Amino acid sequence: MFTATVSAQQPTAAKGPAPTDKSNAELRKAIKQLTSDNERLRARVSELEHKLQAVSLRDHLTQEEQRAENLQTQLITVAEKEANVQSQMDKVDEQLRPENLDNLPVYGSLRPEEARESNRRRLNNEKLRLQGQLDLISQSRIRLQSSLSVSDVLIQTLRLQLQSSLRP
Repeated sequence: MFTATVSAQQPTAAKGPAPTDKSNAELRKAIKQLTSDNERLRARVSELEHKLQAVSLRDHLTQEEQRAENLQTQLITVAEKEANVQSQMDKVDEQLRPENLDNLPVYGSLRPEEARESNRRRLNNEKLRLQGQLDLISQSRIRLQSSLSVSDVLIQTLRLQLQSSLRP
């Protein structure tokens, strides 16, 4: 039995080129193909990442531009409120002028000076209330202007980044 196995192995060795040479050539060819595919896929991944970065920058830029528009709208609203309160403040200031307080009609009052003093206190309280509103509105305006400035700088930065990412 031992001799029969040895004789069965000999004919395979005598058939032609060594199977390892053929296998090595096929393996080299497969490795070369896989390396080529890998390089092609890496280039495609890099291209897609570049496009994704540009899309992300564009989205961020759009959001920041919308935020800036919202801040500008808020600034306009604050300016309108400020103008309205300032108008009310001007009316109160006009009423507080001594000649206007003295000329205030106090019909039926036995104590016209007390009525004028009461009116003056009421107007001063109104003026203080309006001044408080103006201070709050002013703080809000300053905060909005600051936010808008930051937003404008960010928009410029994003535009530059987007332009540089779109260049090949």
